[in-house]
Amino acid sequence: MEFGEQAIAKTVMDFLHSTPPSLLILSTVALASIIFVLVAKIFSPGRGKNLPPGNLGLPVIGETIGFLNALKVDQCDKWVADKVATYGPVFKTSLMGCPTAVLTGQAGNRFLLQNDYNTIINKQPTTFVRIFGSKNINELFADEHKRIRNAIMTFMKPEALQKCVGRMEGVVKEHFAEHWEGRDTVLAYPLMKQLTFQVASDLLFGLKDPKERQILNTESITLMKAIWSVPLNLPGTTFNKGLRARGRVVKRLSSLINLRKREIAEGKVAPDQDLMSWLITLKDENNNSLTENEIIDNLIVLMIGGHDTTAVLLTQLVRFLCLHPDIYKNVLQEQTEVLAGRQRNGALAWEDVKKMEYTHKVVYEALRMVPPVFGGFRVTVQDVQYKGYTIPKGWQLFWETSTTHSDERVFREPTKFDPSHFDDKTPPYTFIPFGGGARLCPGYDFAKMQALIFVHHLVSTYDWSMLIPDEKMVCEPLPVPSKGLPIKIRARKN
Repeated sequence: MEFGEQAIAKTVMDFLHSTPPSLLILSTVALASIIFVLVAKIFSPGRGKNLPPGNLGLPVIGETIGFLNALKVDQCDKWVADKVATYGPVFKTSLMGCPTAVLTGQAGNRFLLQNDYNTIINKQPTTFVRIFGSKNINELFADEHKRIRNAIMTFMKPEALQKCVGRMEGVVKEHFAEHWEGRDTVLAYPLMKQLTFQVASDLLFGLKDPKERQILNTESITLMKAIWSVPLNLPGTTFNKGLRARGRVVKRLSSLINLRKREIAEGKVAPDQDLMSWLITLKDENNNSLTENEIIDNLIVLMIGGHDTTAVLLTQLVRFLCLHPDIYKNVLQEQTEVLAGRQRNGALAWEDVKKMEYTHKVVYEALRMVPPVFGGFRVTVQDVQYKGYTIPKGWQLFWETSTTHSDERVFREPTKFDPSHFDDKTPPYTFIPFGGGARLCPGYDFAKMQALIFVHHLVSTYDWSMLIPDEKMVCEPLPVPSKGLPIKIRARKN
């Protein structure tokens, strides 16, 4: 036995001395990969279970790179469709460092979006948690989730937003006066990001300082890119840049919170002036306040969700109304009627917004055709049975919008932009641009109201045409025109 060990040791040493360094490195990597795959198979939570069909891809990385590449060129719908064509409506893959089951169609949406707390929780990938923070609403469940959601929804629900119409319209009018008036051409998408961040800064943070707004806007772009990235925290990586940006944002928000607390205590700011003030002063039934971490993490979520996704929606509305002059004409007619009937010295009121029924359908159709968010993650807390397959405890689950949004059984001629798709109520869990169930995005109504007010002033004030009619879409990581949607504008004659 001793002789055998010495012989093995000598053989290994001879190999190490005689093998070129480059080949040695490749051999080591190959051996490590083989060992990793074998260990993963031996200890896999799905071993011996009837898993969904599919491919987990490479160790650790899985199929993340292919998914992110498809996302980058706005081809995630094709990525999913190809998988469904090969494996069926439920398939396995590995995304963002975790084995994942993708559930498609109305049944998959219903299963994931109404199934919360007991068997499935809203656990996000590492990138989401590290950037948004562990106390953000998307990471919480059960009583914690209800507590934070109720706090946000008290400020964001339609009844509460009614009093914000004037403030939101004021920001929109200021934006048009500053960035559109007197110009022949504008770059629509960057301007939509400025507008939506300005609205979010005003109504969510009460932040008026343009310099401070610009700093947070720039940081939010870095955060958004890091969310949909490979979770490698190495210098120079997208994820690492996002983590450092989060640190800077946390410091700024902490300073703003401390300043706001003093302003509220001195009576300079009303507790319901903006969402930040509301969250600072809110007490639960036990007279407990939200912690600073809870406030900061959820403000970061709303800062990104409240302006990035809405900027995508507004950009697509500019684009679709230009591409479909018949629909533009109908919207213009409706908004002209609203304009003629406005009360209160010409300012928009909640009653005016409710009259925009056709425009509302146009907004929905833009969200159907180009949903700002492609899908979302869940995690199983125990083995889950779905369509005869076992999805093991600890696996990710992924819901996505494209399958039902393009289902011709739900939306006739689904590739056609047609607001009449929403003449009738859509079947449950088929139209999900902001999720659904208990996890429906709390800023949904906020985004819709902003879109309606924006379209009102856009079509009432300007005619426009696209300078690049066939401009391609890319994802950064949200779907946007590759050149920023340059348009030629002309002020309408009253």
